[in-house]
Amino acid sequence: MKRYIAGLACAATAVLGVPALASTAHAQAADPISALKKQLKSGYGVTYVDTIKTKRAGKSTVVGKRTGELQFDASGVIASDHTTQLRLDEDLFEFTTESAPGTGQDDGEKTEEERDLDRLFAGLAEPERIVRVKKKAYSQGGAFSRFLPADKPWLEYPKDTLGLTGSMGQPVNVAEPATLKALLARATVKRPTAYSGKITFGELYKVSPWFRAAREEASLDRQTDLVINWRLFLNADRLPVRLATSYAAFEGDLVSTVDTSYSGWGSKVTIDAPPADQISTLKEVEARFEADTPIPLLTVK
Repeated sequence: MKRYIAGLACAATAVLGVPALASTAHAQAADPISALKKQLKSGYGVTYVDTIKTKRAGKSTVVGKRTGELQFDASGVIASDHTTQLRLDEDLFEFTTESAPGTGQDDGEKTEEERDLDRLFAGLAEPERIVRVKKKAYSQGGAFSRFLPADKPWLEYPKDTLGLTGSMGQPVNVAEPATLKALLARATVKRPTAYSGKITFGELYKVSPWFRAAREEASLDRQTDLVINWRLFLNADRLPVRLATSYAAFEGDLVSTVDTSYSGWGSKVTIDAPPADQISTLKEVEARFEADTPIPLLTVK
């Protein structure tokens, strides 16, 4: 009998040991960086939605929305496709040149350059779509839409960029392993499904291709120490489901906030460059403006 009971005890130990080992293995594999790296497979990706707000004197205003998807391979994010819609009325702003203020010009009296500038900025009220593939970027709609021929509606940028509205969206891309690692290394709150902390523009610029595409290095002058406050929320699989960031947008009390939701981790995603015969070049757009075009000034009506 003792031998029988001892045998049962050994068997029970062995059986109970299996889930115990499995649980330990699961815990080891469930840290956020490992969980993200498991998603990095060719032809797969994730979708996201940005809600872009500004806050001043306690009042929060939604100024835009961005919807998009990211495509992965084993190295990380290799392509993206997003559309940004700013909440601007086309007639909200009037753009004039340095010589125009106080002259009472109407549309009939404006020069061709001034009308071009009007069309350029009015286009900001239209959705801007940006496709990035193999470190090349293409835009459709947005500010340049009114300067492109109907049969060539895509504009190719000379280098990687998130577009004219790029700096308004989510500055932090947690689908980049190096970026996620940098965030977690600076986390001041660490919970199983929630982290929060701070990271500077300069620190993010060093590790994130996404951030570098959103902001050129020259634009970071005197902004490298600008602090981004962030809060990251994970699902049961330790994958991001929400990221909220905020930072001082300009000198003063204006704060920019972006709340991003993620869904469809592990879904198939294929992002291709636009057809070559539908692409215009930046030189073709620049040809519409003379070299001595005055700097536009913004006047709120």
